[in-house]
Amino acid sequence: METIMLTLVLSLAFSAAAPAAADAPAPTTATAKPTRPKKICRSDVNTGSRLKGRTCKTQEQWDAQPQDVGNDVRMNGGAGTR
Repeated sequence: METIMLTLVLSLAFSAAAPAAADAPAPTTATAKPTRPKKICRSDVNTGSRLKGRTCKTQEQWDAQPQDVGNDVRMNGGAGTR
């Protein structure tokens, strides 16, 4: 009689614990890292140097950089083009 009672108590304990484990939330994939923009690397021209240089930026950064160096004060002594 004792073994039947022990079996009944254990089966009730295990059956009560089983639904709680089934209710556990499933892991979500919302913790995935956002994609980073692709970097584009270009070689730098260093006049008078044997060392090669590279500059890596995103396409947005390359587009924001001015391409016309003729208007750069450092390059033409401050004369500027008009």
